[in-house]
This record gives sequence, C-alpha cells and structure tokens, in this order.
Amino acid sequence: MVVGSRHGGTREMGEWVVDGLRQGGIDADLRDAEDSPGPEGYDIAVVGGAVYAARWVENVREWTRTHSDALRAMPCWIFSSGPVTGPPFPADEESVQFGRLLEWTDAREHRCFPGRIDSPNLRPREKAMCLTLRVAECDYRPKDEIVDWARAIAREATGPTPP
Repeated sequence: MVVGSRHGGTREMGEWVVDGLRQGGIDADLRDAEDSPGPEGYDIAVVGGAVYAARWVENVREWTRTHSDALRAMPCWIFSSGPVTGPPFPADEESVQFGRLLEWTDAREHRCFPGRIDSPNLRPREKAMCLTLRVAECDYRPKDEIVDWARAIAREATGPTPP
C-alpha cells in the first residue's frame, strides 16, 4: 500500500486499508510515495492519493507514473481522498481529474472517499480555498467503508476459499 498524503489524513486512510487487507489474509504494509519504494516483490498494489483541486498530490502522481510498468503487471486498486464539501458527495468520476492515472495503473477499481479538513495544518492557499468554498473543518472519512473495501480487495486478490 502506497499513499501520497499532504497533512496525514490520507495516510491514516491507508492505515485503515492495510488493516482491512490484513483482516482479509493479505500481508500488507504502508509506505509513503515520497520515500519512493518500488512495488517490486508485492503480489498486488493499492495506491491512495490525497486530492486537492481535483488532482492527486504530486508525489503520488509521480510515484504512479514512475512505477507504471510494474503496476500494470499486477492487480492494482486505487483510492482518492478528497471531497470535503459535505454530503451528498460527487460520484467517483466527478471527484478526480484522472489524467493518465488509470492508464498508468490499469487499476481494477478506483474509489473516491470523502476526506477531512484539518484547518491548523493547511497551507495559506488551502485556507483561502476553504474560505472561498465555505468549507469548514470537518472529517467525513468513512473508516468502516474503507476497511470493508480493503477486505473486498483481499477476497478478490486471494480468490475463492476452498471448501
């Protein structure tokens, strides 16, 4: 599991994904995209990115592009953390400008989960955007849904359980 997170919220979501994968019987660990670990040696990949202004943060976009050959050669799932304007949240395809992200990963699925706003940690430009959009401090991240999604990935990746 590799994540790109600016303020830690997406990284915490990555921890929930790892928990769900482990509950599903997959030996998983969490790495930060900025540390540039390669996906070699893993059987599957799950990549998560924080979304700002409808785009993944740069470090995970660059990591995904750099490792695209390896990602396309293995089962891969991706998630985005971003919408914070409150329910109802936009559909997955409305939340992220994918660019070449799906092409780089050949992902089996993309899920977009609502994110959080942690005002004290925001950069000045991010604070200004929140003021403009009238987005207050919030945490919409659905932990149980994220863990369930990861368990579903584990079921799909490991195949049917023998009788």
